[in-house]
Amino acid sequence: MARPAPSGKGTTPPGKRTRMGTLDILIVILGVVFIIGYNRLSIAKLQRSLPNANSQIVGEWKSTRGPEHLVFRVDKTVSLTVAPAPAQDNAAQTESAAPAAPESGTAGAAAPEIPAPLVGKYQLTEAGKVYVQLSDGKKFTTTIAPQNKNRFDLIDTYTDGVTTYERVP
Repeated sequence: MARPAPSGKGTTPPGKRTRMGTLDILIVILGVVFIIGYNRLSIAKLQRSLPNANSQIVGEWKSTRGPEHLVFRVDKTVSLTVAPAPAQDNAAQTESAAPAAPESGTAGAAAPEIPAPLVGKYQLTEAGKVYVQLSDGKKFTTTIAPQNKNRFDLIDTYTDGVTTYERVP
């Protein structure tokens, strides 16, 4: 069975294809470059419109329910300090208020010990999510919302416990 002959309209014989000219190649290259440039400009505009979580998180934060202080630094380090509990302060005041026999070589009630601060690192994402890892292995997450820049909820990733922190003025 013979192959049907193609109609003469719109077909070129097998050895007679038209070659792409220099102008055609230039148009294709410029089109690709234009698409890449347009996408890059769109991404840059989007990056400028997103909030900068780094400038929002840096500073000192105090827990609303306890004596903890968080300090976020520009070099992506964080420190957590815990002040002595008020119960210890009250106990020290009651001991010093009670009459005590003076002893030689002692100078009154000892000051309560303040534990050393925990240090660690934090990492930011573009969406305002913050990941904190302390030197004792504890990991926390939070999200800094543009609507509420002076408050965030720090979530312990192991226990899902939430602690609210407010910016120290």
